[in-house]
Amino acid sequence: LALASETFRVQILTADAFNPTLQQISSNRLSHPLSTRQRKPIPSLIVLHQSNNNNSFDMSKPTFDIFTLRSIRSDALLRYNSLNQSEPLRINLYMFFTLGLFAYPSISEAVVGEPASLFPGVVLSVAGGAFCAFRFVRECGFRSNKLNRIEKEMNAQLLSVQFPSAASRFSSDRVTYDAPISLGRLQASGLRSRRIIALCGTASQLKDALLMFRVLRNRLAQSKSAVVVVPTDGSSSEDWGFDGLELRNSLYLATPENLEQWKEYFQSLASNDNDATSSQKLTWLGLTNTGKSFGSGVGEPPKLLEVFGQNLLPFDILDEEDSDDASITNDKKQKVLASQKAFYSALTTGDLDAMTGDIYETGFVRDVDEVIENGGRIDGWESCLAAGARPANMKISGSDVLLISETEAYSTTIEFPEPGDGFARGTLLALQRWKRLKDGDDWKLELHQTIPWSPESKAGGLLMCDCRGCVALTRGPDRSWSFRGMID
Repeated sequence: LALASETFRVQILTADAFNPTLQQISSNRLSHPLSTRQRKPIPSLIVLHQSNNNNSFDMSKPTFDIFTLRSIRSDALLRYNSLNQSEPLRINLYMFFTLGLFAYPSISEAVVGEPASLFPGVVLSVAGGAFCAFRFVRECGFRSNKLNRIEKEMNAQLLSVQFPSAASRFSSDRVTYDAPISLGRLQASGLRSRRIIALCGTASQLKDALLMFRVLRNRLAQSKSAVVVVPTDGSSSEDWGFDGLELRNSLYLATPENLEQWKEYFQSLASNDNDATSSQKLTWLGLTNTGKSFGSGVGEPPKLLEVFGQNLLPFDILDEEDSDDASITNDKKQKVLASQKAFYSALTTGDLDAMTGDIYETGFVRDVDEVIENGGRIDGWESCLAAGARPANMKISGSDVLLISETEAYSTTIEFPEPGDGFARGTLLALQRWKRLKDGDDWKLELHQTIPWSPESKAGGLLMCDCRGCVALTRGPDRSWSFRGMID
């Protein structure tokens, strides 16, 4: 023990004796002129390449998948295997049982010592093999659909966009843009990550589809969402309904950096649709801030209010003290805002005469008619404004207005119902569509829609009201609000 402790002490002293030398070498190295050079910053996204060009480190290199009988990106297979651990096991089990059951009549004599009887041996083995083969093909189809979706999500990461700079608000003649950034780098940038909705179509298709985005422009900012417009006919923002001032204030409107690359991507989405004319129709795609798709479609624009309630939730808590939109300065917008406040005054106080006589337009709305025709129930304003049923203490904040023409306008606001009035605590996003016959007339409310909208939870229903009353739509278990058609 004494010898061991002495050896240990000598080792410690020897190591300490070398410390000054090491410190001197380290200080000399730091004082070397070459050490003053700064290291280049490492990018947030690194693509691995092999120097001998055999793509051994290229994670996007296609790999043949025996269960789908086609080539799949290696990184797509890697993500699939990490997210679906039980599905490959089921596929292998069904394949094993299929081969075993179909082979039983031939190998039964070698296995059990006697040939299989026609019944029940051969009949049951063939029936069981057919059932397992059906489930094997079914599971392989599920695997192919999931891999197809993952591949398209990963291909979208290569697309680049340009966002308007904040200085565009103060420019009087043009919109300035930041440097291009890929969607993959954008979604990996942390606080700068955004949800993306991309639209592809002709000028007339984009003009109709972008209307609701223009109406809900402030809500796009609150949800950190951006819209990428991909025209197929070379149209510009003026063709989509934007004037110079609105365009400079539309910081949510991104520009594709490589238009042809974006068009090819949307053509690949439309190529999976059975309709031969799908490439000529409006196409849209939605991506979360992590790069996963939350919806896609062809032919019709997204039902944007429902998308907000499900996928474009606000990032921050909404405040009752938020002021109205600063752009509401002219008299025309002020009149729309005054009509909105009159509507909420009648709603909270239960003024039936004002609601049915002065506020609402007498015409029926097609959106409400569709709900009634499909078996929905409409509650008249008499019951909606009754004591205990109306939101008596509800407050609103953050209102904004968009004038489409002299006879059409839209307004949005955030509703804060009082929990004591029979309503759950939370916030709602409301949208109103206003009409009038000519300039100078009072604005009449044509349609009022409201949906729960808060950072904590997704919406469970949608309320629509016209001059007759209100109808409610609820989210069913079949996920009817999940617009994942084309990318699936």
